[in-house]
Amino acid sequence: MTSNALAEDALMGLTAMQREAARQEGPVVVLAGAGTGKTKTLVAGVVDRIVRRHIPAHRILAVTFTNKAADEMRTRINAVLGLGAAPSWIGTFHGHGRRQLRADPEIAVLRPGFDICDAEDSRRIVKRLLQRAADDGAWEPGDADTFRARVRSVAQRIALMKDNLVLPDQAEAVLDSQIARFGADSDEDLMAWQLAAALYPAYQAALREVNCADFGDLLLWPTVTMLRDEHYRLDWARRFDAILADEFQDVNRLQYLWLKLLSRDHGEFFAVGDDDQSIYSWRGASVGFIRDFQREFPSGRMIPLEQNFRSTGHILAAANSVVAQDRNRLGKTLFTEQGEGAPIEIVAFSGGQQEAQGLAREIGRRQLAGVALEDMAILYRYNFLSRMLEEELLRAHIPYELVNDTAFWQRAVVKDVLALLRLADSPDALQGDEAFRRVINQPARGVGAKTLARIEQLARDEALSLFVASEKIFADSQSKTAERVRAFLRIIREEGGV
Repeated sequence: MTSNALAEDALMGLTAMQREAARQEGPVVVLAGAGTGKTKTLVAGVVDRIVRRHIPAHRILAVTFTNKAADEMRTRINAVLGLGAAPSWIGTFHGHGRRQLRADPEIAVLRPGFDICDAEDSRRIVKRLLQRAADDGAWEPGDADTFRARVRSVAQRIALMKDNLVLPDQAEAVLDSQIARFGADSDEDLMAWQLAAALYPAYQAALREVNCADFGDLLLWPTVTMLRDEHYRLDWARRFDAILADEFQDVNRLQYLWLKLLSRDHGEFFAVGDDDQSIYSWRGASVGFIRDFQREFPSGRMIPLEQNFRSTGHILAAANSVVAQDRNRLGKTLFTEQGEGAPIEIVAFSGGQQEAQGLAREIGRRQLAGVALEDMAILYRYNFLSRMLEEELLRAHIPYELVNDTAFWQRAVVKDVLALLRLADSPDALQGDEAFRRVINQPARGVGAKTLARIEQLARDEALSLFVASEKIFADSQSKTAERVRAFLRIIREEGGV
């Protein structure tokens, strides 16, 4: 098949507007309403650049927000061009940032082979710093529930500062602007911001001590370095001739600058998004970037996709009516050729229990009328709301599947195994300290907070890893705890060379 035929094949089945968007050159935002085929258009845009415009696949960077979306894009491109033909630079913001940081870890004051801490690891470091500050009398920790909530709040605010391009040594100086940007609705919120700004430098130092980067670091330091060092920016920007981004309405300041710095020279920036679907402002996303696109890129085009292939007319009419209340929206009106469909029903209940009972009755009624259970779903906003619904479904003998599984790599047992492997790989290095903290008492070996504090103190005093410090502390003790810990340490030592 010729190049032109391949390009035309990729564009088959697209509407006129989807086709126009996919072939557009220069800066472009595809304003893609819900259900209008944005992924199909994005994939067609990648294929068109490879086949018709002859941009080598390895010089195209495409970015999404989830690994699942990246895998889907890669699969669709390979289905058109052949297995392995998709660009190698298809991935998430964090994934691309990780590749940059792996190439130049020194820009984040890290060493080659650094580890990546997930959100739970980050909270564990914050918890340790908060406890130390409380012990020094810097703040009153309150009860256990209050302390846990504050750990989470402080960790979230440090992450927000990173996503807003705030460096550790700038945190306290820009605290007021961060509060103005994200809000502080209570004294507790204000306290969390103040603690986050105060602890951010120590938090970053703790990461570097164990040669670890958190998720925010993966994009923060490459972006900061591109802003500061033009040679570094050009080295990365010149690797790509086209940049494509998914879900553009959800980018934060850090992600937006990263995209702009990489695409600034060639101007080949293609983004799909929908300002009506921007729902992540609470984690730093700004709908302003998509709404200000044509001011930032005067030569750019904005192409709306308005034909919906997913919903019926009644649903779209209701949706259009709701979003029309936003006077700042860019403006588009979704339509469908699938007919009006069934009217939307709004039913009010006096309480949660009554709502659960009513939903169970309605599902039972529809099942008797011939509607398959797999064709019905209940959506709820918070996980805790499922309890009453489950109870009523069980009472009505209605089988159900709860779609709320934890991702494989986030399961506690998987993270425990990875921590054991990391510790066995480098027990003598500080890099294994977070892994040690995770598994030293998993399963329980009698190592409580006071014992761990003794280990940490010895490690600090003698510049040892926690593993080596624990070997010294438990070397001669005859207690049951010491026996269990020594057995654990011995296994790690013996398996370390495997």
